[in-house]
Amino acid sequence: MTRNLFSVFFLILFPLALLGNANKNREDFNYLIQQDTLEEEIIDSTALAKINVLNSKVLTIDSIDVVPLKKNPFLTIGDMIKGQASGVYVQQPSAEPGTFQNILVRGLSGIQLTNRDINNNRAAVYVNGIPMSLENSFSYDIQLYDYNRIGPATDYASSIDMSSIESIEVIKDPIRLAELGPLASNGAIWITTFGGKSGDREISVNGYYGFNTKPSVSPYNAEYEDMFRQNFYSRYASDDNKLKYPGYLSDSTNVNYYGSSDWQDLYYSTASLYTVDLSLRGGSDRANFGFLGSHTKNAISADDTNLKRYNALFNVNMLPFEWMSVSSYINARRIERNRNRNLRDRYAEMAYLPDLSTPLAPNKNAYANYLGLYEMDAVDDNVTNHLQGNIRLSLDLLPNLNFSTSFALDYNEGIRDLFYPSKLMETINYMSTYYGYTQRFVFSNKLSYWKEFNDNRFTLSVGSDYSEDLYRYNFARAYDGPNDYIKLNVVEGNPNEEGYLEPKGGLRVLRYNNKEQFNLHSIFGKIGYSYKELFEFAAVLRWDGSSTVQRDSRWLFTPSAGAKWNLDKQLDLENLFNIQAGFSRLGKPVYSSRYASGPQYASSLGWSQDPTVSSYYGYAGISRDYTYGWTGYNLKWAYSDKYEVTFNNSFFNERLSTALSFYQRDDQDQIVLIPIPLEYGYTGQHKNGLAVRNQGVDATINGVILPAGENKLSWTSSLNINLNRNELTALPNGLTELQMDGRLLRVGESIDQFWLYQNKGIYNSSSDIPVNPSTGLALSNNGVPFEVGDAKWVDQNGDFVINEEDKVLKGRFTPKYYGGFNNSLTYKGFDLSFSFTYALGLDAINQRASNRYDFVNNEDNNTIGAVREIFQWQQDLDISKYPIYNVWSGTNPYREDQDLFLEDASYLKLRSVSFGYDLSRLNYIKSSIKTLRRAYVYVTANNVFTVTKFSGNDPELVNFNGIYDGYGLPLTQTYTLGIKLDL
Repeated sequence: MTRNLFSVFFLILFPLALLGNANKNREDFNYLIQQDTLEEEIIDSTALAKINVLNSKVLTIDSIDVVPLKKNPFLTIGDMIKGQASGVYVQQPSAEPGTFQNILVRGLSGIQLTNRDINNNRAAVYVNGIPMSLENSFSYDIQLYDYNRIGPATDYASSIDMSSIESIEVIKDPIRLAELGPLASNGAIWITTFGGKSGDREISVNGYYGFNTKPSVSPYNAEYEDMFRQNFYSRYASDDNKLKYPGYLSDSTNVNYYGSSDWQDLYYSTASLYTVDLSLRGGSDRANFGFLGSHTKNAISADDTNLKRYNALFNVNMLPFEWMSVSSYINARRIERNRNRNLRDRYAEMAYLPDLSTPLAPNKNAYANYLGLYEMDAVDDNVTNHLQGNIRLSLDLLPNLNFSTSFALDYNEGIRDLFYPSKLMETINYMSTYYGYTQRFVFSNKLSYWKEFNDNRFTLSVGSDYSEDLYRYNFARAYDGPNDYIKLNVVEGNPNEEGYLEPKGGLRVLRYNNKEQFNLHSIFGKIGYSYKELFEFAAVLRWDGSSTVQRDSRWLFTPSAGAKWNLDKQLDLENLFNIQAGFSRLGKPVYSSRYASGPQYASSLGWSQDPTVSSYYGYAGISRDYTYGWTGYNLKWAYSDKYEVTFNNSFFNERLSTALSFYQRDDQDQIVLIPIPLEYGYTGQHKNGLAVRNQGVDATINGVILPAGENKLSWTSSLNINLNRNELTALPNGLTELQMDGRLLRVGESIDQFWLYQNKGIYNSSSDIPVNPSTGLALSNNGVPFEVGDAKWVDQNGDFVINEEDKVLKGRFTPKYYGGFNNSLTYKGFDLSFSFTYALGLDAINQRASNRYDFVNNEDNNTIGAVREIFQWQQDLDISKYPIYNVWSGTNPYREDQDLFLEDASYLKLRSVSFGYDLSRLNYIKSSIKTLRRAYVYVTANNVFTVTKFSGNDPELVNFNGIYDGYGLPLTQTYTLGIKLDL
């Protein structure tokens, strides 16, 4: 498939390149090139405004200065924009290269309780106008745990090479989003990459080399663990409990557990990282090109995890005739990823839990033996290939009439080959193979007309967009092969009566495959009007049709309008002062075709412990376990209403500029599973009606503290402050509350709150336990009376029964206030940049602490919570804050759904510091290399320090649903030395 796509684009590009032989200047063609591929040197508000005027856009310009950011060893778009633009918050559960990040623009639009929910809230990423596709969440349907997607589980955004980026704009303006359509309903990140440029040939070679430092940890061995547990055994354990004391803690002569705890010497190590890229561009005003090739290795200091990325980009722009322009772009990328070796992730992939009573030993030699088995026989290859490309044709049919058409493609494929030998898996080996791809193509047409007379300008455009998405995966797993030398998926053989494929050697192979399609057709029209430089108005009308919406509601009409009033021109003021206001309605896409199919249900033929284990087709028929829920008629488009008012100002001869935006975002009619009477047999019914409102303020302050001048110290500073509040405003059928995945959604409350018991300490004596005077019965928890050593939870309704009715909504896993503070200083060729990020009003549930203390329930039930990783042999909890409860109590006193484990995860972080010098200023260098334009050397430091009350490793390493499980690989200090040569 990939080879065929490369061939198609080669056939397109080659004849186009032959057209570029004419040599006629055309000024507006240069603007076209700049619009498609903006240069670093022109990334400022004035140049951007000039380009946007050509397109008659009414929008809030929120561009990011990428020049200082590209000096840092950032890997993804989320890394680049974190703290750089107002209204943007980036969630990063792990520092492991290639793992998923979530980019939220102006808050959560809907539910986000599991990993499969992030696609519903994530902002769209556009690269040269191409909307990047997302990996579909349907693969979670065959997974018991959703820690990772099956396959390579690599974020597609990791494929974009940071060195190829020339501009980034965060699009929040309602009118601009209305032009982009439903794919941008959660906001958009607009990226322009390296491209062609007329003029002299330009060659650039850039690169850096650096290292990621080891974190400081406090390891411990079984002696410490034994002392920790004796606090509970000495107070509450029965004789039977003591007889069940774990064997690895009972034998103090076992040097693997009671000897040196030096596992960290193998798990953590200084990791090197580097990048190198070469770019070339040049040509005339009639034909020019750009080429960039790069290779990057990004690594962190934990578990030997790293990512290697290869990138090749080619861009051609041509003007064969004065009235016709052609531009094309193609970018091929490949990612090879070394993933972590966590036991939990391995067992989740296998859907199999071995005996967890004996964990990995903290001794270095014992851990080295384990790693030897893993590295010698295990296979874990993860490859992701990406291909992006477009071709755009623009025709000036009449002096004021233009027609443009484009075809764009975004193709992503993931491949994973996995094998675990029997020495790691209780004499049972395991293998799996995965191949999946996401394919999107977009065909767009637009006809534009404009007319000017006197001081008035009218613009009119109509167009259509048609896109097709195809998501597909093939997955196979097999257990208990004949030996550890056969590591391939053997496909010979016939299915047996149980549905297994039995090839030679007795290997039993289970196969899964699925396909999903999403087609979107849009017709739109836009009208614009401006008077002098005083007033601008724009309106957009759209009709969007989706294949994943039922036929009687397939088309959605959405209007949008916005205006801008330049008061500084109206009142003849010296400083900038304008007001912008806008409203838009955008449809919210659904990437599942289930809802469009009409009445249906999905029955599970497996068990709750593993949805992929067959039950001989009897279990589902007897119990009517229709776990997916009922889908009926009258399911329609969800949509998002966006309101914004923005004030742009400048003062003191433009040395101080501000942008203040007030916004409201209403995401309406979202589909959610609601409860129905149990006698129907279904888990629920899918209905429209969930609505979420986000209100907030985005403020950006840019200041020139010291103006630039020849051989003078200059200092520019930028601060963005963001306030966001979300609220659940409606549920289907007039419901006021809805329970989902252990959380409670309540109308009038934030959608990202935790549902918790209020903890007030411990019952130290029986006299402390409340007794119901009318019945004489003591306080109980779901029928279990409280005893000495139990947690003291608040009885909210005073009925002397602690149950879910006594839980309260507390905290938020998205911050109330967040932003960044960025500074740049220059002096005689030297420059210094530093950036802070912050998040306030952010909370997290410390699941790591809950599992640590709830060792009895986890180990007795052999649950996945009992998995003990090698990195958990360290003291990373504040044990002074947790009471010593009776861990054998039926009330489960260390359950995570209580505010005992709710922590303030607010933070302030010095995220990056860079220092550089332009060597081309030296006369010796300048005279030695005549063609040298710049020779810039620099050093950077990242993750310098963090100020926080959070007791975990890092407040950023929290899962998308606000749960901190301790599995996020650490963000540690990184140092790099780099050079940029421009010839």
